[in-house]
Amino acid sequence: MNEATVTISRAGLRDLRGVARVQRRAFRPGLAYGLSALVFLWLLPTATFLVARDGRSGIVLGCCIADRERGNVRIVNIAVDPEARRRGIGTALLRRTAAELPNGSIELIVEERNEGAQALYRREGFQRTGFARDYYGTGGHGIWMRRPRGSAEDFRRTIDV
Repeated sequence: MNEATVTISRAGLRDLRGVARVQRRAFRPGLAYGLSALVFLWLLPTATFLVARDGRSGIVLGCCIADRERGNVRIVNIAVDPEARRRGIGTALLRRTAAELPNGSIELIVEERNEGAQALYRREGFQRTGFARDYYGTGGHGIWMRRPRGSAEDFRRTIDV
């Protein structure tokens, strides 16, 4: 990812319409968060809500929403606009989330059929830990993944944002 073209920061209220647009483009109907759900998540004091923006236009290209659960980091949602994929934005969002929430393993669930996202997570040190039948609706199974933290390699990943 070219640092001059994409910036990652905490989401502001004005970013949420752009995040809703990314959600609609990134996920099939029924899985994308709408504006009201995004406002609710943004207002939660325990949530870390990041956005990736085009550095020139300010257009929202992606987001990551995370919180803490039982001492670990739980990625609730990560999305990148389909036209902005394969540019390192997902990687940068994961690494920035890890830097913002430095303690505990990182956990997430991903659609079984989303092989691109699974490959990204494996590259970032995530391992498959479970299976959730029909998590994304009938026939839409999920895979639980977890990235343990604490090693020198992990430290390098989190500071190389």
